Amino acid sequence: MSLINNISENMVLPLSDLMTRQSIYEKLRFLRQSQFWTREQLDAYQDEKLRRLVVHAANHVPYYKELFSKLKLDANDIATKKDLQKLPILAKVMIKEQGSERFTSSAISKKKMVKSSSSGSTGEPLFFYRTREAYSMNLAANLRGWYWMGFRLGDKYVKLSQNARKNPLKRLQDRMSRNLYLATNPLLDANFDHILKEIERYKPKYLRCYPDPLLFLARYKLAHPEFSYKPLAITSTGNTLHPETREEIEAAFGCKIFDSYNCEGNSVVFECPNHSCYHSAEEYGISEVLDDNGNTVTSGTGRLISTDLCNFAHPFIRYDTQDYVEVDDTPCACGRKLFRISKILGRDNEVLVMESGRRFIVHNFTGFFQVDTPQLNRSVDQFQVVKKKNGTVLFRLVVNDKFKKSMADYIRLYWEGEFQTRVIIEKVAVIPFTASGKRRFVLNENGDAH
Repeated sequence: MSLINNISENMVLPLSDLMTRQSIYEKLRFLRQSQFWTREQLDAYQDEKLRRLVVHAANHVPYYKELFSKLKLDANDIATKKDLQKLPILAKVMIKEQGSERFTSSAISKKKMVKSSSSGSTGEPLFFYRTREAYSMNLAANLRGWYWMGFRLGDKYVKLSQNARKNPLKRLQDRMSRNLYLATNPLLDANFDHILKEIERYKPKYLRCYPDPLLFLARYKLAHPEFSYKPLAITSTGNTLHPETREEIEAAFGCKIFDSYNCEGNSVVFECPNHSCYHSAEEYGISEVLDDNGNTVTSGTGRLISTDLCNFAHPFIRYDTQDYVEVDDTPCACGRKLFRISKILGRDNEVLVMESGRRFIVHNFTGFFQVDTPQLNRSVDQFQVVKKKNGTVLFRLVVNDKFKKSMADYIRLYWEGEFQTRVIIEKVAVIPFTASGKRRFVLNENGDAH
C-alpha cells in the first residue's frame, strides 16, 4: 500500500468521519475482519442484531407496534432468523400507501437521521430515513466490495454517472477522494470521445458506471483504437449486468468487471474476487430467497427478501426487494462464508408470465438478440419487450443496416410460438433511459408481481 493510500485510509477517512459524524473507518476495519468469520459467527451476530432491531421496532415504530399487537406476538418471539417467518413480507407499495412516517422510529431525532431515497427506476422513488450508523455501514460495505477488486482509498478512479455533478460539497469530496466525475449524458459520440480523452489524460486505476451507458462507451472505444488506456478493473452497479454486456465491456477496456447490487432495505451485494458469484454483506442485513409459495430456496431461483439490521430509523424487516436472484449453497472457493448469490436476475416486473404459466426473464431475450440467433446477423442494436395489458407482446427494436423485413417476420413467428400470443414488432429510433439512468429491457404493463 502506497503512502497516499495509507494517508487516505488512516488519516483522511477518520478525519472525514469526525467532520460528518459518521463511522465508516471503524466499520470498514470491522468488515475486513468479519468477512472471514465462520458460518456460526455470522449467524450469532445476525441473531443478536435482529433481536435488538425487533425490540426497537415493536416499541417505537407505529407500523410494527400495530403489527405485533395484531399478530399477538411479543418482540421476544423473534429470537433468531428462523423466527422471521412469523412476520409478513413488507412491500414497497405498503410504505407508499401508508406513508413513511408510520415506518419511522419515534425514538430517534430527525436531526440524527439521514434522508435517503431509492433510485425510482421502476416508478416514483421511495423516500425514507437512515441512522448515521446504517449510512456508515452501507458505505463501508461498499468500500469492502471495492477492496475485493484491489482498490484502496487514495487510488485514482473515474465515476461515470447520468447527470453532471452540481453539489459543491460532492465536488469537494471528489477532489479529496481522487475521483474524476464525468457525466454520461448525452449519449452521443461527441460525449463518448470527451469521456475517453479524459480517461486517457487522468489514467485512473478504476472505473465505476451503470452497465448500459458503459456498454455504449465500450462500443465507441472499440471503434476508436486510439483510446488505448486500460484500467485495472471496473465496478458496475445500478441495473442488471448481462453476460453479453459484460463480455463487450471487458473486451473494450481490457480488464475485469466487478458487479454490485444494492437497494433500499437490502445489504450490499458485491461480486466475489474470483468472479464465481456475489456475496451479500451479512453483517449489514439478512437475505432470504423465497419461491412463489413462500418457501426458502437454498439452490435455485427465487425472490430476494431482506431485513436491514442496521437501520433503526426506518426498519425494513422482511422487505420485498422486488428482485429475483439465483442462489447456490455450495461453498465458495474464496473461503468467505457470506451468503452466496449466483446471478442477479432482475425486477419482478421484468419477468413476463404468460397464460401458459411459462416465465421469461431478460436473459431469454439478450441471448436471442445478441448471441444465439445467426438469422438476425446482429442486426438489432437495442431491444425492449413489453407485455401489454391485453396479453399481446410488443418488441421495440433499434436496428441497423443489416436488418431486413424477413428478420422481423422471424422474430414475430419465433416468439409467438414461445409466448402463445400475438407479437407486434415496432422499429424505433431510440429506447430511452429512465430518469435514474437505467435502461429497461423488459416491461410488464400490468405491473404484476410474480
